[in-house]
Amino acid sequence: MHLLAVTETNDRSEVELYCALVARGHKVDLICSPLWRGEAPLIRGGVDVIKMPIRHRLDLHASGEIRHMIHRRSHDLIYAVLNRQIAVSLLATRAHKHIPVIGYRGTTGHLSRFDPASWLTYFHPRLKGIVCVSEAVRQYLLSKRIPDDRLHTIHKGHRPEWYDSDQTVDLSEFGIPEGAFVIGFTGNIRPVKGVDVLLRALPLIPSELNVHALLVGEVRDERIAALAANPTIANRVHLAGYRTDAAVLAGACQAFVMPSIEREGLPRAVIEAMSQCVPAIVSNVGGLPELVEDGVTGLVVPPRDPGALATAIAELASDRQQCHAMGLAARSRIGKHFNIDTTIVRIEALFESVAAH
Repeated sequence: MHLLAVTETNDRSEVELYCALVARGHKVDLICSPLWRGEAPLIRGGVDVIKMPIRHRLDLHASGEIRHMIHRRSHDLIYAVLNRQIAVSLLATRAHKHIPVIGYRGTTGHLSRFDPASWLTYFHPRLKGIVCVSEAVRQYLLSKRIPDDRLHTIHKGHRPEWYDSDQTVDLSEFGIPEGAFVIGFTGNIRPVKGVDVLLRALPLIPSELNVHALLVGEVRDERIAALAANPTIANRVHLAGYRTDAAVLAGACQAFVMPSIEREGLPRAVIEAMSQCVPAIVSNVGGLPELVEDGVTGLVVPPRDPGALATAIAELASDRQQCHAMGLAARSRIGKHFNIDTTIVRIEALFESVAAH
């Protein structure tokens, strides 16, 4: 099989996928942004990397370049992972309708059958399949009347050892006292992430549990500053800002919290924490309950409910032995059920099946 992957940037899971396909006897060409600088492992793995800007969904220049490329190289399949890439790939194959295009969807929300832009991507009749990062994403696309036979739930896999680190973390850098029970959050702090719910939950947690919150990421929610300044919790909220070592910091916490209110696919931040033996407390939104087995690898609470979140945090803070056991189970769950090797096998089978038809 000769695959053309059309991307913007690539995370570690995607790099491993493409290199593994080459190792399994396939040929992979990959288009990515000229601004991305992570291509070295792909090149070492035998992937032919082409730098090409794709500016928008109707980029005629990019679609023409792709059209010429698939004519010269005789690709069997195109895998496009973002809105612009899907639309431009479909545009490029108008004269090559025998070359199927498969898309990828990593989140719920933001699609409408009344939006012309959605018909350039996920509703397009020539899109042969969609890799859904979680079952929640598949169910969302089904609700938008996309045919079931086009939708394939394949979790993006990881390896827990990717997140092992010898780096020593001293949380006192953030003003966190020794012996505190630290709950962490990493990611861009946007309204959809529900960090405001967490800050409303903190005053409800008994003070003797000494719970501190370490929030890592750029603050894009204007409510956060005022909530964090609440005198009852101000000395227990630590805003670290953007950090390149966010995953390592998550691993230094006793628990991880993702109180999202909507649109979650399968957030990598939760996987990074669980891989480091940190149990997660998540809201019952999107793919989060697929990651966290309630009462075993963490706790699942209703969204937008500070009281329920406070109770869950207090449960782990008051029983650190239970918290530790859940953390060990969390790492095991990622290794067994969200492993990159399973992802590779399932993606390869899907690609070969679609290409064969």
